[in-house]
Amino acid sequence: MLKTYIFDDANKKWIEEDKSLLYHDLCAILDEEHNIIYVWNGPKSSQERLKRGYEQLEKLMSTYPTINFQLSILKKKIPKHIQDKIDLMLGEINQKEDKEFYKFSRFSTLRLYLILLLISTILPFFLLLNLTSSLSWYKIGMNFEIGADEYNIWLTISSILTIIILISFSIMIIIGIIEIEYQVIVLSSLGTLVCIGLSIYFQQGIFLFLFQTGYSSSIYYISQKDIIEFLIIVSLGIFVFEIPNILKLISFLRIYRNFVF
Repeated sequence: MLKTYIFDDANKKWIEEDKSLLYHDLCAILDEEHNIIYVWNGPKSSQERLKRGYEQLEKLMSTYPTINFQLSILKKKIPKHIQDKIDLMLGEINQKEDKEFYKFSRFSTLRLYLILLLISTILPFFLLLNLTSSLSWYKIGMNFEIGADEYNIWLTISSILTIIILISFSIMIIIGIIEIEYQVIVLSSLGTLVCIGLSIYFQQGIFLFLFQTGYSSSIYYISQKDIIEFLIIVSLGIFVFEIPNILKLISFLRIYRNFVF
């Protein structure tokens, strides 16, 4: 039969407790069958507490010389029946910590969120790559020269990528609501708002820039300064959600890697 006691550091005494155990507790497990008192020092407890509790046990044993029990401090190798008792008493706190640590409760939403998170993290780089390709347009003085068809393709690709990212963020908001994951909701809402703004911005088409003198219906001349200002504004908008997205992806993989691989 096993009896368990928790060390009350404030009052310097051992109190019997057989139901719950915390990581900062110092616990004595009395194994009457084998005449051993096992001392378990929680991972969040201190060596000073272990020393004080151990000394208190030695005093108690010296008070009752007829009691012949061996004191054993538990380290790495713990007898199975003792480990089972510790796990049982730690059960409640382990469940609470798991609930706080793991926000997602469904494999379906967990994996779908990872796919969408990857899409919304990777595609912005392709969006930026497509947008910055404007810097390679043919230069004439202080202007860029670009054909109308090439310009429309450039904007269409940017719009399509933005819409895909927007859809990903919108679905992630729903997943965040289902899983009651507020960080997902906030970050996805931020990305959604930025993508809506970018999508509206790109829809201006030929009115996005003030074409310079000499342009025609087939050839556009755009100031290099306007292109650079445009890229800075759009890049800042993308970085607003892209940096938190990358950090979230790293954190997500660290926590849930065992569930998705």
